Amino acid sequence: MLVFLAALAAKAQNDTVVFSANGGFYEDVFQLELYNYYPQNHIRYTTNGNRPTADSPIYSEPLVLDGQLYSKSNIYTIVNCPPDEFYMLDSVQHCIVIRAAVFDENNNCISAVKTNSYFIRSLGCDTHGLPVVALCADTLDLFDYHHGIFVPGSWWYSGMPQWTGNYFGKGRDWERRCNVEFYEQDNRGINQEAGLRTHGGASRRFQQKGLKLYAREEYGKKRFKHSFFEDLPINNVKHFCLKPFRCSNWLQSGLNDALCHRVARALDVDVLATRAVTVFLNGEYWGIYYLEEAPDERYLEDHYGHEPDSCNIIKNWKTLDSGDDAGWHDLYDWVEANDLSDSTNFAYFCSKVDLDNLIDYTIFELYSANVDWPANNTRCWQSGNGKWKWIFYDGDGCFFRDWDVFDNIVDSTDNTNSNTNATSTLFYRRLLKNQSFCDEFRARCAEILHSHLNYEHTAPILVSLRKTIEDELPNECHRFHFPASVSVWQADVDKIDAYLRMRNAIFEAQMMAFMDVFEQEIPVALACYPNPSHDEIHLMIESDVAKKSELMLLDITGRCVYRQSVQLYPGLCQFTLCPDLSAGLYVLRVENHALKVVVQ
Repeated sequence: MLVFLAALAAKAQNDTVVFSANGGFYEDVFQLELYNYYPQNHIRYTTNGNRPTADSPIYSEPLVLDGQLYSKSNIYTIVNCPPDEFYMLDSVQHCIVIRAAVFDENNNCISAVKTNSYFIRSLGCDTHGLPVVALCADTLDLFDYHHGIFVPGSWWYSGMPQWTGNYFGKGRDWERRCNVEFYEQDNRGINQEAGLRTHGGASRRFQQKGLKLYAREEYGKKRFKHSFFEDLPINNVKHFCLKPFRCSNWLQSGLNDALCHRVARALDVDVLATRAVTVFLNGEYWGIYYLEEAPDERYLEDHYGHEPDSCNIIKNWKTLDSGDDAGWHDLYDWVEANDLSDSTNFAYFCSKVDLDNLIDYTIFELYSANVDWPANNTRCWQSGNGKWKWIFYDGDGCFFRDWDVFDNIVDSTDNTNSNTNATSTLFYRRLLKNQSFCDEFRARCAEILHSHLNYEHTAPILVSLRKTIEDELPNECHRFHFPASVSVWQADVDKIDAYLRMRNAIFEAQMMAFMDVFEQEIPVALACYPNPSHDEIHLMIESDVAKKSELMLLDITGRCVYRQSVQLYPGLCQFTLCPDLSAGLYVLRVENHALKVVVQ
C-alpha cells in the first residue's frame, strides 16, 4: 500500500491542465471545461493575465465565456508614458483570458501554467480580419515601480522625460516572462511562453509600446514555429518585433514603414517582412501593431542560412551591433584615406562592398525621402569575409515630405542636422568623385524609377495596406487617440498617395540637379552670393567673349520659374536678380553651367 501511495503521489506531481477548447476566435459564448488527471489535486485559475497562485480561485464548474470573465484590472488606466502624453479613455475592448495550473493538497503549484485567450465576436471582440497576438504577463513585471518594464517607474527623470523611464531598459535584465498566443482567423498559430522586452528608440516612451519577443529553451521552446508571413517561406523564427501603429510613421497613417518594406522588396536590398495584427495585453485591447522581423543576425540565419556567429553587423556606420567590427573599421579607414576616383582604388572598394546592393539601398532611401537617415537607421552586414551589404529598416520617416534629401549624403558640416554627419556621408562623398559610380547610379535610377518605383507599381501596394487595417481603425482611434480620427487617418493616407503620384518627377529633377552640380564641382565661371539668399541673388559670371546668354532658375520638379536674358562681356560680369521665389531649392543654369541656389 505504501508503495502504491508513493507511486500515486509521484504521478500527481506530473499533473497538468487540459482545456476543453483552445484559444482563438469564436462566434458566440460557450462553456469552457478544465481537467486534470489526479483527484487529490485541484486547478486554480486567473482571468487578469497573472499566473495563478495559491490565492487564485479554485476551478469547480464549467466557465461560461462571457463578459463576466473580463479582467477587472483595468491596466489601461495605468500611466505608462510621460504623464502629459498619456491619453485616458473611458473603456477598453476585452478578450477573455484563462490562465490555469494544477495545485496539490498543500497548495503548491505542481504543473506548468497553461494559457488560452478567447475572442468572442458576439461580445464585440472582432479584429476585422486581422490576426491577433495575445500577451499575458504578471502585472508586477509590467507595471511595478522598480521592476515593471511598461512604466516610467524608478528610472524616470522629470527633467528628461523623453529619454528616461523603466521602458528604456535594455538587455536580459529587462526581459520578462510572458505567454504569447498568435491566431490567424482560422485559429492556426502558436501558444507558448517567451521573453518580452520593450523595443525601439525614443518611441519607447509612447503609450503604445514597441515590443520584442524571444523564444528561448528556458521558456519551453527554442523557436516560434509558424508561417507568420504568407509571402516568406520561413516558418521557424527565433524572435520577432511588434511595431505599434503609433511608431510606424511620422504622420498618423500607420502605413509608412510597412509600405517601405513592400515597395523596396523588388530591389536588390534586404528588407523586413511585416504584417498588420492586433494586440491584446492581459485581456485588454492594445491596438494595431505590425509583426515584423528584426534586422539582426537571426534575420541573416533565416534568409541566408548564415551561422549567427559568423555574421558582422554595423549600425549607423560606426557602432558594432553583432560579431566583429575590425574588418569594417579597416575598410572605413581605408576609404577615408583613399581617392575613389582612382580606378584601382574603386576596384578594391567594389571587392569589399556589394555595389549593386549599396546603389539600390541608397536610391530607395533618397526616393522615400527618409527624414531620419543616413546618420540614423543604417545597418550593413557581412558573413565571414564576404562583401558588405545593407538592410533597409525603420521607414517611419519616409513617403511624406518631398524635401531634397540629396544634400544629406554630402553635407558633413551642418552640426544642426542630426540626420547627417561626416561619419555617415564618407562613403557617398568618396564615391561621387568616381565617374563610373555616377554613371551606374544614374542608369539604375532611370531603370527602377520607370519600373519598381513607378506609381503604377507603388499605388496598388498602398491600396492593399490601407484596406488591411481600415476596418480596425476606429478601435485604434478610440484606444490611443492616434490617429485622432478616421478622417485624419484617411487624409494622411491620401498624402502618401499624392507623394507617390508626384515623386518620380520630383525625384528625377532633384537627382539631375544634384548630380550635375556635384560632378561639375561648380566652376569659377559661375558663382552667387549670398547662398542661401532672401530677396536678392547676386550673380557673378566669368566669360571669355562678349555674347548674349539666357539665365534660368528651375525648381525641384525641373520647371523653369524664372528666365532672364543677360549680356556677357569678357571678364567678370555681375548681375542682381530679384526673382520673387518661395522658399526652397532651385537650380540656376547659364550656358552649360549649373549651380544650386537655396532661397529662404
